Amino acid sequence: MLAGAISVAWNNLRQAVTKIYGVEVRLWFTAITITQFHFMFYMTRPLPNIFALPIVLYAIAFWMRDQQKPFIICSGISILVFRSELALFLGILLAINLLQRRLSIDRLLKIALPAGVCILAASVLVDSFFWRRLLWPEGEVLWYNTVQNKSSNWGTSPFLWYFYSALPRAMGASLIFVPIGCVLERRIRPLALSALAFVLLYSVLPHKELRFIIYVFPVLNIAAACACQRIWMNSAKSTWHSCLALGSAGHLLLNVFVTVFLLVISGTNYPGGAALSRLHRLESASPNVSVHIANLAAQSGVSRFMEIRDEWTYSKDESMNYTQAEIARYTHLLVEAKNKHNTELWASLQDDFDTLEFVDCFNSIGIQYSSLLPVRVKTKPCIGILKKKATTTPPKLKEKTKPKVKKTKVLEPTPVVADPLPIVEIPKEIKVAEANHDRFLEVDDDDGLVATVEETSMEFNASIDSEADAPDAPVKEINFQELRNLALGQASRTSRAATKLKIRQIIEQHYRAKGKDIENDSSELPPKTTGATGGRPGIRQSVKSIIKQEKIKEMIEQIATMDLTRICDLEKTSTKDCLKQVIDRIDDETTKTK
Repeated sequence: MLAGAISVAWNNLRQAVTKIYGVEVRLWFTAITITQFHFMFYMTRPLPNIFALPIVLYAIAFWMRDQQKPFIICSGISILVFRSELALFLGILLAINLLQRRLSIDRLLKIALPAGVCILAASVLVDSFFWRRLLWPEGEVLWYNTVQNKSSNWGTSPFLWYFYSALPRAMGASLIFVPIGCVLERRIRPLALSALAFVLLYSVLPHKELRFIIYVFPVLNIAAACACQRIWMNSAKSTWHSCLALGSAGHLLLNVFVTVFLLVISGTNYPGGAALSRLHRLESASPNVSVHIANLAAQSGVSRFMEIRDEWTYSKDESMNYTQAEIARYTHLLVEAKNKHNTELWASLQDDFDTLEFVDCFNSIGIQYSSLLPVRVKTKPCIGILKKKATTTPPKLKEKTKPKVKKTKVLEPTPVVADPLPIVEIPKEIKVAEANHDRFLEVDDDDGLVATVEETSMEFNASIDSEADAPDAPVKEINFQELRNLALGQASRTSRAATKLKIRQIIEQHYRAKGKDIENDSSELPPKTTGATGGRPGIRQSVKSIIKQEKIKEMIEQIATMDLTRICDLEKTSTKDCLKQVIDRIDDETTKTK
């Protein structure tokens, strides 16, 4: 409905352009507008600036037609009901009328005073009823933003931000033609210069957003259309004029490319909505889900329209302090990804919740030289999808055996450094010629399976613990963030070893599911030994297993450096299933090579 109202108002402005500047300017005005991104993007956004936009467009059209009374009334509605800062823009247009004697002060007062009183009374009456107190909304906004100057609480930008950031993004290549239009078409100068003066005056306010100046885009587009029409009309005069005409037409194509690029970027600005959609897919078979939607998720795409499961409970409780009593009510959380501001929160949530996935959002724009597209959109984790841990108690038999496993000392860090490992016995059918494998375990930091002796020990300990807990239990679910940290080299030594162990177990499980034999896999661990040197035989066997499974080591090394988002659609496929696809692909490539 809002977009429809703006479309009607914009079409009325287009008719005024046709009447004053001609059909050719109207065609250029239409082409320029529909190839730009932000004007059409904001047409459907229920924001005060956008509610005011259709009335402002009518006011501009009335001003262009020299219809003073409807211009004053529309200006009053826009200023008193929706956006008080429009007094700057529409006030400049009114001042031009007074200076050019198109309107007398007596007539202005006769129209503005009664209309202003009626508009103000209607605003106070209606809004006071809904807010349950005596209120003039725009009066409070004006007081807050200008007198108290508290708009900076919502962020600040440099003084010229509108000119070097907002206008170029909103206007695209058409911005180049605005000054040309002002030079070639004198009738557009008062309107275009008034729009630019409004932007300059409004730059004094430290808090800036592109939507605050959206009213000037159609006006500047008229100026750009006048320039393009004049250049196109003179295209036959010389080769130089023909080149300029070609440039004026080609800039529309450039606008289209900019619009597509901005559309791709805007698609990454709604991680909250993407996270809730992902949760619906992950828990499609779960009837009783209670999800808490934190602030960032609620601001970035989550809406009532997305609450599609009647049996689920959706909460946007803004007073949430994440105490034990509060989080006990929820089975899932959509919270902001871990950063320097919420480290303590994430530490407290790890005891009760598992991280299913992270949803990325826009971070920055990067340049890439090895691709057809030179510009790349960089993202970062923004929303974490958390699930409450299961509270099942393990059987008593396993409780008795588990302490025995933990008593086994596999390898102490100090003895390993001081006393190198004994010679590893390698079967004759496996030929390893290098001397460093014959006597010592020396692998580099980027090894496919483990990076140090300590990590070997950690993996062996983890394997023993997992087998003791549940011999046939599935591997603990691996998530995308673990693989991402591994590929970027941001994982700690412990987490790197744990992630590689998970990858190894997934490879082995996948092979066993396909009926392939895994020699010395992690499910066939050697018996535990006790005594002073009880850790050594286990390590000897682990080293033999590592040397025998060169193929699995190579797979892990490849997977550890892969970007899974380029291989699988993680919106529809789990990380584990994606890894299985990668394993099959590596298998196929190996077979073809052989």
